[in-house]
Amino acid sequence: MSFSLSVTPTPPLVLPVTNPISLTTADIDAYRTNGYHVVPNLLSPSQLEQWRTIIFNAVQDRAEKKYKFATVLEEDHTNVDLDYYDNVFTQRVNLWQTHPSVKELLLESGSVIGKIAAELEGVDCIRIWHDQALIKESFGNPTAWHLDVPYWSFNSLHAISVWIALDDATVENGCMYFMPGSHKVTERHFHESNETFPEIKISKNLSDIFMVYPELKKYPTIPVPMKAGSASFHCGHLIHGAGANMTPGRRAAMTIQMMPDNMVFNGKQNILTKEQMDELEVGVSVFNDDERNPVLYRKN
Repeated sequence: MSFSLSVTPTPPLVLPVTNPISLTTADIDAYRTNGYHVVPNLLSPSQLEQWRTIIFNAVQDRAEKKYKFATVLEEDHTNVDLDYYDNVFTQRVNLWQTHPSVKELLLESGSVIGKIAAELEGVDCIRIWHDQALIKESFGNPTAWHLDVPYWSFNSLHAISVWIALDDATVENGCMYFMPGSHKVTERHFHESNETFPEIKISKNLSDIFMVYPELKKYPTIPVPMKAGSASFHCGHLIHGAGANMTPGRRAAMTIQMMPDNMVFNGKQNILTKEQMDELEVGVSVFNDDERNPVLYRKN
């Protein structure tokens, strides 16, 4: 799916890049019960405009390339039914690698976004696994139910993502949906499957996830509409998806996928280049390279 955004030149970064946010014990307890936490007004109006300018410029710079490196292969390691998936959203991965302003923006957000992620997951260090701009174009297809970490190049029960609304996300234009508590079911399967997650490709069939987790078919689902500048955090093994965009306007979001320190390579390519794959040893190599997986937050 092609798209266009009107952009302005990227000005110097203005600090702070997020509002100050503090979690309560109740916030953390609810996250661990439900698997997600919503932060209204993570960004002030001026901060939101800065994020939009930087992200949209980076997306334009990337043009039609999903990844920076051709050696990641533009083939898809996660999705099937690619004609359908290409109309789910415009996806640009690891913009921090192509646009210095995105890297600066994300790293400056770490004292808030990274700290929230670390506190929700109860870890001392949070690194960037990758980022993604996700732009659900007008009349874009829904995003099928899935969980994230089975597709990633490490196994962890403490992976976490933040989803930042750059436009108002509504039920009509494809807001996120969560399946509260489903992370406890997928965690049980993880332990029963020798500390691995079964991988199921994301397809046009919303219900494919239930082939692996049939007990979740009776779980309630929650739409999470958000005003632009708000954000949601969800754990990497929570079942989630997004609705179709039933409007003539787009719905843009910026996401950061995060991991704890000392994650070990599990053999999956995901966003890795062929050269990186050749360098890594399954069960031995650790993703602690500050150049490839920058620290977003480390507890003092």
